Amino acid sequence: MAMIPNELRERIREEATRLFAIRGFAGTHMSDVAEACQCTKPGLYYHFSSKEALFRDVVETHAGRITSLMESTVKGEGSVRACLHAGVEGMIDYCMRAPLVMRLMQRMELSSEDTAPVLEACAAREAHLHMLAGLVARGIGSGELRASLHALDGAMLIAGAIHFQLEQSIASGQWDRARIHRTIDLVLDGIAT
Repeated sequence: MAMIPNELRERIREEATRLFAIRGFAGTHMSDVAEACQCTKPGLYYHFSSKEALFRDVVETHAGRITSLMESTVKGEGSVRACLHAGVEGMIDYCMRAPLVMRLMQRMELSSEDTAPVLEACAAREAHLHMLAGLVARGIGSGELRASLHALDGAMLIAGAIHFQLEQSIASGQWDRARIHRTIDLVLDGIAT
């Protein structure tokens, strides 16, 4: 039974994410993606006109999903602490479902030898940091966080702690949610009023 077009498109995106994360842009060929998806090259090219278009779609799709998680976190009801804990649960679930996404994003941002097209993933990361800074500013305004705290500095501290925990969990395959939440509490206790 053949896949319907949207199912095939998503399958292509999943396999391309995996291959780009493991092999990089230069090491991934459209024939590899077609083989991994068990589709024909014309079927692949029907959905994506080139490897560059596929790569762009993969990165933009995942960056968009992460942006949606960030938006729901910073717009959440309740304290900054409650919003961060809820947001981290969403990120943990996303990373567990798609562990190679973080690897792909990191590889894309840090790899100078790869011939990947230049994309605005760094701009997305910067936007995520500024969204988090808005949440920190809300905490400063409500008196939850120190008045002397610079919102962007606080956002960088929180993002760094969370990002490291997520990377460590992805690398080890061990998801200690309690430890991640303790880390958030530790950081927030350090910048609380």
